[in-house]
Amino acid sequence: MEEVGGSNPPSSTSPILLSLAEAHASAGHFFGGLVAGEGCFGIVAMKAARRDGSQRLRFVFSMTMAQWDRPLLDALRSFLGAGSIRDEPARKTTWQPSSQLVINGRFSHRRVTIPFAETFLPTMSDKRRQFERWREQFEAYERAHPTQWGLGPSTCSVPDCPDPVRGRGLCRRHYYRATGY
Repeated sequence: MEEVGGSNPPSSTSPILLSLAEAHASAGHFFGGLVAGEGCFGIVAMKAARRDGSQRLRFVFSMTMAQWDRPLLDALRSFLGAGSIRDEPARKTTWQPSSQLVINGRFSHRRVTIPFAETFLPTMSDKRRQFERWREQFEAYERAHPTQWGLGPSTCSVPDCPDPVRGRGLCRRHYYRATGY
């Protein structure tokens, strides 16, 4: 078969894969616009402070919509692969019942929320600026308080005691001494 001048060179990418990538990008941009209009990047101070006295923070991405728009939240959750959705009754008689998508895990933010927002949020928007401030605070918090998840059990807070923690930051032996039981 002879190649005709001006035709496109053969592609190593399958047209089906290309169209799936285009569909994924199109859906991502749709959800990026939806998040720009309805999403919220927030920081919540937890009641319990850390052992060193510093404030414990939870970083939250949430999106609340009227309950009849729940299919959009379900689709966004499916697209992201993270989060939970809860339904709330109307808080006032004239309000609609609502549904809320929430992602608040540090691992989920690193794996899903931050890459999604960096890729699909509109670049010149207030929501992008809100996200960038939120991400900077999240990264600073991560540097100051790195997660211990996956590093094995915590060790006793008594100096030179390598035993795992039972409670209150103490191993079994030191816990019994401190509490009497």
